Amino acid sequence: MRKESSANLENETILRDYCQAMKTLQLFNGRWKISILFATRVSVKTYTELRSLLSNVSDRMLAKQLNELIKDGLLQKEKTKTTSSYSHTLRGQKICKLLEQLRTFEEEKS
Repeated sequence: MRKESSANLENETILRDYCQAMKTLQLFNGRWKISILFATRVSVKTYTELRSLLSNVSDRMLAKQLNELIKDGLLQKEKTKTTSSYSHTLRGQKICKLLEQLRTFEEEKS
C-alpha cells in the first residue's frame, strides 16, 4: 500500500487517468487474465475446460479473473442449466490481436 502523498502514486494516477495505453494495459492487471484470453481465443470454453487448462489457478482466482474480464467487456458468459461457457466479445477479439502482436514482438528480437 502506497502513501497517498507518494510521488509514485501520483504518477500512477496521472498515467491511469490520462494515458489510453495505460488504461488498456490495466485490463491485464491480473496474473491469469492473459492465459484465460489465449485459452478462449479459438473456441468457447466451459469453466471446467478452463480449470483443466489452467491447472495451477485456484477456483476462487479463476472465478475472480473471469468476472473481471466480463466486467471489462472482454469475455461473455453463457449459462445453461448445467454449465457456464465463456467466449470473447468483439472487444476481446481485438485485444487478443494486440496480445498476439506483443507475443510475436518478443520472438522477433533475435
